[in-house]
Amino acid sequence: MKNIVLLILMSLILSSCFMGSSLLFTESEILDNPNLVMNPGFDAYSFAGHDALKGWTIYTKPDDSEFDKIKIDPMHYTEGDTSLRIDASDKDVVIISDSFEVRRYGGYYSRIKFKTDSPNPPLTRFRMTTFKGNGKITNRFRKKMKLSEDWDTAAISAGFLKPGVKFARVSIYIPAFSEGSIWIDDVGCWEVHGFRID
Repeated sequence: MKNIVLLILMSLILSSCFMGSSLLFTESEILDNPNLVMNPGFDAYSFAGHDALKGWTIYTKPDDSEFDKIKIDPMHYTEGDTSLRIDASDKDVVIISDSFEVRRYGGYYSRIKFKTDSPNPPLTRFRMTTFKGNGKITNRFRKKMKLSEDWDTAAISAGFLKPGVKFARVSIYIPAFSEGSIWIDDVGCWEVHGFRID
């Protein structure tokens, strides 16, 4: 009898290693679903610097209101006519989308496309963060990105959101780096699944 109980316990432990609660949505599931991120291709909405990147906010660490190492680039892109280029500097850069609505029982696929010509690119992070209506964080999802010279994609599958969730943002964190540039383009978040409500 003890052997049977031990076998059952072992099978439960081993199966939990392989049957985790992680989600995996794919690019094919975004078809016919609207992109929740405003200005995913970094189109220039204005020639005035503070209005050019509609839908996005840029922060630098340490803070520098005159930071000029981020530009809309019409020469390198994967979708549309532009991408966002971040040139090497001694500052960390965080690029944050405007908020968009999400729901607790939704399943979300977020992605970003990126490339670099830096010989020593930094380990960049792509994030999706969800919030309650009062701004309190409910869930954090992130993906580390190893950059190369070719356009590549990083994707996040998100779901099982905590109660009270109202909105989300995607963000890109780029640590300081010394040479070259990083391009990002075609950022998005799509609701691709609806979980059954009990």
